[in-house]
Amino acid sequence: MRIHHEGTSHVKETRIDIGVRKFEVFEMSENESIDEMFARFTTIVNEMRSLGKAYSTHERIRKILRCLPSMWRPMVTTITQAKDLKSMNLEDLIGSLRAREVVLQGDKPVKKIKSPALKASQQTSSAADDDVQERQELQVHEEEVEDELALISKRIQRMMMRRNQIRKKFPNTINNTRTEADKTKVTCFGCNKTGHYKSELKVRKTQEGGG
Repeated sequence: MRIHHEGTSHVKETRIDIGVRKFEVFEMSENESIDEMFARFTTIVNEMRSLGKAYSTHERIRKILRCLPSMWRPMVTTITQAKDLKSMNLEDLIGSLRAREVVLQGDKPVKKIKSPALKASQQTSSAADDDVQERQELQVHEEEVEDELALISKRIQRMMMRRNQIRKKFPNTINNTRTEADKTKVTCFGCNKTGHYKSELKVRKTQEGGG
């Protein structure tokens, strides 16, 4: 039992040490409201009370004033100078902080709302920019087409020149393949006469004999 009690006491002391550390380093964040800060603070205080470690009202008030961000310093100075912190009520402090919070929120710069005329002007300007960009793209496209046509024209000219050169070099090649050879210049190897081929000689003899 004694060992169990000592172990339990050690765990309890460790939890108290952790809670005290949380209480000491507690800070309110810049984007946190007074109610959100006070809810977190109350959770730590209640946890410590359950472990047998209680903080007085004076200690809690001083800690809350210390945990506020730098923008709250004028308010902290006013409270500490105008009121007795030892006799001050915790609810009164939170109420004063909430009232000050409303004032601070009202002092924040309001986001500017663009007027319809300004929006229309910006849209018109944007449309004009798009029109200019479209014209530039169209001009670039036309130039590319012209370059491509010029290249095709050059290729056609080269092909025409090459064909003309071939015709000059072989002027009678195409005609000789399409027309029948002049038989008056042909000499037969069978009878040594002109006007026919040797293969036609036997046919001619047959025709003459039959006639």
